[in-house]
Amino acid sequence: AAPSTYVHETGWLERALTSDSERAVRLPAPPKRHTVSLAAAPCRSRARVPALSRSASRIASYPPMSALSALAAAAQSAAPLRAARPSSASRTRSMSTVVRASVKEPAASEVNIRRRPPNGASMHSVGTDQFAFKMEAINQDGERVDNTVNKPINILEEIVWYKDEELTKRKEAFPLARVRTAMQLAPPPRDFVQAIKDQLAATGQPGLIAEVKKASPSKGIIQPNFDPVKIAKAYEAGGAACLSVLTDEKYFQGSFENLELIRGAGVECPLLCKEFIVDAYQIYLARKFGADAILLIAAVLPNQDLMYFQKIANSLGMAALIEVHTYEEMERVLKLDKVELLGINNRDLGTFEVSLNVTVDLLKGPLGDQVRERGITVVGESGIFTIDDVNVLQTAGVGCLLVGESLVKQDSPDVGIKKLFGRPVE
Repeated sequence: AAPSTYVHETGWLERALTSDSERAVRLPAPPKRHTVSLAAAPCRSRARVPALSRSASRIASYPPMSALSALAAAAQSAAPLRAARPSSASRTRSMSTVVRASVKEPAASEVNIRRRPPNGASMHSVGTDQFAFKMEAINQDGERVDNTVNKPINILEEIVWYKDEELTKRKEAFPLARVRTAMQLAPPPRDFVQAIKDQLAATGQPGLIAEVKKASPSKGIIQPNFDPVKIAKAYEAGGAACLSVLTDEKYFQGSFENLELIRGAGVECPLLCKEFIVDAYQIYLARKFGADAILLIAAVLPNQDLMYFQKIANSLGMAALIEVHTYEEMERVLKLDKVELLGINNRDLGTFEVSLNVTVDLLKGPLGDQVRERGITVVGESGIFTIDDVNVLQTAGVGCLLVGESLVKQDSPDVGIKKLFGRPVE
């Protein structure tokens, strides 16, 4: 049924409740009138929904239309609505209806990547990977059709959707409070940005962030004989300034534990946690396992999240590498006050096409001028295989390179680094 409408004139609606979350909503004070749409929504248990007031707390026993009337009567009172704890009896009672207040839709998002599947996820009991997206829908004729709305638009969105499910399980097994406690035992953070600048000054070539990576969605298994510690030590011996460690398990076969293994083995290079961060929890987890920097992807995170996550990282002594791919993303990121490391990914995550011209073109125009004026270190990412590639990006204004595939697949990554930069091989 269509939602009923109630004209709210008291100036406050203290709690807007949904079946899965509780959001605070403030409406401006009178005399302006505001229309609030009230819709009935199913709820599994009364215990999940705090009552709005004594009047609203009795909604569970009313039929749907009575629930709307009850809320309207409560909202018209002169005093603001106050949240009250549900009684023990109401907590055990099943609630068939909860009132949802809808307000004006927020402005268009800065990012195209959706954080979760719009129509939710489904679970199945076959195999070990029991999480899936609802890929089918039923049309008006009762036919099963592709649920195109609930399909990821590209591999990045698919990774983000799975990340939400992964984090739910990880938080249950290792809550944030325990992470923060364990974090106190981690080795002190090292200066990731300065290590890059020092190498640039010493060699006259871009600093190198060498990536410890076993696999990728586009290439599959890159290094079948994957030993994170052995690879990390070879990178350090070859002259890498810093290391990037993939921690995503499903798509890159990485692990947060690899950070700890590498640091525990005595590797001195600062470590970047290469994770698809969508939650502050991941930043604390990265520090707990010994990371000195984190990756933030502008295609996934709006500026408010970028600023918030960057602030958390800095408070923990870590740097933040903010990655962009398009002009719009770079323009948006440069509106942030404190940007030290700006990564430009030459790979289109929708098509997997790679072109160094992505970096060259972005640094050629006014955005490049702004980067140089602010002294931001640009990190070139993807598509770097030869000394010619290094020279193209350095000429464009890149001060650091993040290289993975072309190095990690070699039997002697240290020799691979020297060849990449045109240095003599002893």
